[in-house]
Amino acid sequence: MSTTRRAFLIATGASGLLWTSFGLAAQASTRTWIVDEALPQSRVLVRQARMTGARLASLSGDAGWLWFERLSEEAMSTSHAIGGLTRFADAFVLAQLGAGIGMRATHHRAFDDGAVLWTLERC
Repeated sequence: MSTTRRAFLIATGASGLLWTSFGLAAQASTRTWIVDEALPQSRVLVRQARMTGARLASLSGDAGWLWFERLSEEAMSTSHAIGGLTRFADAFVLAQLGAGIGMRATHHRAFDDGAVLWTLERC
């Protein structure tokens, strides 16, 4: 396993995958993951999110549209975190929109191809 892949798995919480192989149930995730499926790293994140029962939202267009049509109501009504693997520009847009309702963005990892792993959580 390469250092980059290991760091990515750790950052996404995939280290818990070992417990599922021993028959222990994976704890359901309350996080919603925004994934740009055009990025090569997205396969790992999508697989992990499906295993933990997290909600997935595909970013196939405008990040602002996704926020207003799907994420803003959910973000305002619950305390669940939102995470993502997107390009820098999309992460910036979503971080600014989240800041408007009191969420703080944290960038966990930047990749060479312009992708960034991030989360939005209530302050």
